[in-house]
Amino acid sequence: MRIRRDIRAALALLLACAIICTPAPALVTLNLNDGHDHVYVTASLGASHDSNVFAKNNGPGDFVFTTGLVAEYVRRAGWIGVNGSVGVSGAHFASLKGEDFSNPNFNLEFTKQSGRTTGSLTLSATRSSRADAAVNIRTTSWNYSAGLNLAYPIIERFKATATLGYSASRYVDETALVNLATYTAAANLYYVYNTERDLNAGYRYRYTQTSVNDSTTDHNFTVGTSGRIIRGLNGSVNVGYQFRVPSNSSQPTFSGLSASAATSYAFTRKLTASGQVSKDFSTTATDASVDTTAADLNVKYAHNSHWSLSLGTGWGESQFLGQGGRIIISAGPPAILGPNRTDTFVHWDAGINYSRNEHFKLSFNYSWFRNWSTTPFADFVRAGWNINLNSRL
Repeated sequence: MRIRRDIRAALALLLACAIICTPAPALVTLNLNDGHDHVYVTASLGASHDSNVFAKNNGPGDFVFTTGLVAEYVRRAGWIGVNGSVGVSGAHFASLKGEDFSNPNFNLEFTKQSGRTTGSLTLSATRSSRADAAVNIRTTSWNYSAGLNLAYPIIERFKATATLGYSASRYVDETALVNLATYTAAANLYYVYNTERDLNAGYRYRYTQTSVNDSTTDHNFTVGTSGRIIRGLNGSVNVGYQFRVPSNSSQPTFSGLSASAATSYAFTRKLTASGQVSKDFSTTATDASVDTTAADLNVKYAHNSHWSLSLGTGWGESQFLGQGGRIIISAGPPAILGPNRTDTFVHWDAGINYSRNEHFKLSFNYSWFRNWSTTPFADFVRAGWNINLNSRL
């Protein structure tokens, strides 16, 4: 009965907001400095049901009610552009009260799009609460990142790019999880093959340090193309070979193919499709190295300026590597370890969106996720729906 009351309250609140957010002049949109500076405020309200809140075998489900508020600042004047935002998102669980959260977020970007050298500097700090399918629990963490991206034209047909990055995850009240810090440096050389296509070759160095004094070093060599892939298909495709070298000498060096691709195809002006493919190493919150391959396909149909439909599907496989990726058969002591864990997953989702204007955007989505794992507690199904109201006030 209490859950039903929560659902009715959420739907009533959504209806009230729908009435309030009917077309009206912007309330908190400011244009400053002769229109070069803009401030926007966006609010959101949602209700959803998650059948498996913890992303684990036989995990409980719950109704979740969410709110969000974001203030954005945009400046376009002179050589340097600025994009900044600060906000907060919250969630209330109908039954699992201990999972309620209120998470702030901050993002800042400086861009330079004119002159010989172009690029951007990005900074972000976010508190995140989510179900982590790699460790099969809900986690709360502070995530920080900083990045510098530069592009420089060497001669008419050649351009060089460079990237420096830092990211960190600090888990809150989780003694069993390890904090991560990652440093990245990459360089790419682009060749203008023709007016529609560029070719590139590059190298990425990545160093990941954990709070248990363990680390890995990745070396990734890639080649690729961007622009028009084939007739009608646009985007970028990169393939390569990479090595992961653990700091622990008892662990072997891992190697394999790497890939990243993002493409789009327009069947008509209303019907478009996009696809993504990725293959890369990562490190989990339990200090395990994982080699994940994933492919996703999304189709969108824009019926008119107000209504649109979307449909997506995907497949992936995660191979847990080395000693940290082995299945624990018995905790011991001594611990008895089995073979390495392997997860295979598929998912699909569908959505309908209505946008009357910037003040009223309503969406409904349904998603289904199935994970097959050689670890019994990680073998699960997760499905859910959500309805979300978004308004730029």
